[in-house]
Amino acid sequence: MHESSVATMPEPAVDLAPVNLRDLGGLTVDGGVTRTGVLLRSDDVSVMPAAFAQKMVDDGVRSVIDLRSPEEALLTGRGPLTVPGVNYHHLALTASVSMPEDISRELLSASATPELVGSWYANLLETQARQLALGVTLVAMSEGATVFHCAAGKDRTGVFAAVVLSLLGASPETVSADYAVTATRLPQLFPRLRAIMGGLMPEVPVTMQTAELGAMMGAHAASMDAMQQVLAERHGSVIEPLRRAGLSDATIAQLRNRLVVAGG
Repeated sequence: MHESSVATMPEPAVDLAPVNLRDLGGLTVDGGVTRTGVLLRSDDVSVMPAAFAQKMVDDGVRSVIDLRSPEEALLTGRGPLTVPGVNYHHLALTASVSMPEDISRELLSASATPELVGSWYANLLETQARQLALGVTLVAMSEGATVFHCAAGKDRTGVFAAVVLSLLGASPETVSADYAVTATRLPQLFPRLRAIMGGLMPEVPVTMQTAELGAMMGAHAASMDAMQQVLAERHGSVIEPLRRAGLSDATIAQLRNRLVVAGG
């Protein structure tokens, strides 16, 4: 009897509260620091516990920018932040959850380099400049706090964060350091992603250390360094593709007004 009850005991459920949620406040930018409580980056917010979502609303979240692919958004929906008073905007930065077939195997391998990942980020920014410009406009015009997210809060979210911080005049080092914070969340992030995405999530051995991960599965500052270098060489700056996509000086000024305070 005892052995039978143990054998059928379910495994402990994974806590589905976001583990890569963080405020972009307090970072040094041109003219001051970023304001706290206005812009947050996160991993997937669509499956968080209702109580966690309610606390985010109580803390002032009024807009969600979902950067996931259509199939990811279809898989889990909008989630518990879909309540009166919170606006939802789906700005897909990739067509599917998987990488393009011709580069996915190389990017996801343990030998993937930061230069390869940075080049992919740069291409993503270039091809999705209009979507990114729209996202920036939404942040600039929104009332209350905005949370933007993808699945892990690392790649697509990292590119969007880099765009916003670059528009505010953050140094390349600040942009890359913010991206690399995700590396400290990976041990909690991978189990959460597997619980949410199932077979859509590439398997990562639970014993693998962050230093052993390839650049795509890790979060190395050098990957964001590489993206910024590629875009500087191609366009003169990270933000130039967004300007060409229609992002105006007036919107950038509005973004700064919302997000930058004197200090630092």
